[in-house]
Amino acid sequence: MEVLFIEAEYTRKVELCPEALEYLKQKNYRKIGLYASVQFVSKLENVKKQLQEHNIEIITSRPDRTSAVSQLLGCDNYRHSLNLAGQELAAVDAYLYIGDGKFHPLALVFVQKNSNVKKEVIVNDPIANRLFIVNETDVAVILNRYKSSLMKFLTARKIGIIITVKPGQEQFKPALELEKKFPDKKLFYFIDNNISFNQLENFPFIETWVNTACPRIGLDDQEKFVKGVINLNDALRAEEILRCWT
Repeated sequence: MEVLFIEAEYTRKVELCPEALEYLKQKNYRKIGLYASVQFVSKLENVKKQLQEHNIEIITSRPDRTSAVSQLLGCDNYRHSLNLAGQELAAVDAYLYIGDGKFHPLALVFVQKNSNVKKEVIVNDPIANRLFIVNETDVAVILNRYKSSLMKFLTARKIGIIITVKPGQEQFKPALELEKKFPDKKLFYFIDNNISFNQLENFPFIETWVNTACPRIGLDDQEKFVKGVINLNDALRAEEILRCWT
């Protein structure tokens, strides 16, 4: 079956609300990492102009798997997925996200989960014309559970690997790297189109799970995995991540 994806552009004017401009002024931010969801990414010219008028430098990029510069995918929550150089990441005073809801901007919080430098994520909602902040406090419980799942993975012997066949998310071949990295573990592969969380309890011999589909499943859905879950990229670097986890 052929599938056609059509981007739904926001048709109204997009600009920073007065509250956002005042907040940026108060914080004296000089370099802002600018991102938006696909609905708003083509409407950033006014936002850029406002930032430039306040002498704020814009740092942005075209993240992995996106079709436009500054477009942010909520499922990309690793530092390298932003495609920003290390010096650019360090130079950013804060991130500014244009869009509604918390799903996408929280990806920018998760991007920093293994970093010693935490940058504020400012959200300007052009629909509600308001400002709100998301930060590590919003995901503290999730990250604590995730750290516990990382520790559990290292000591577990029987690992369930969740594979989806959805285009763009299927990661079967990369998951085979786990066999090379952890030859002492016994790996079981569970392949489906959709992940049915309630079916996982039918496999009580699994000690913990590795998710290879959307990385947000391994973070936002921690409570749905009784025995814990981590994402594939983190499983391959579990010891390193735990060493530098703060």
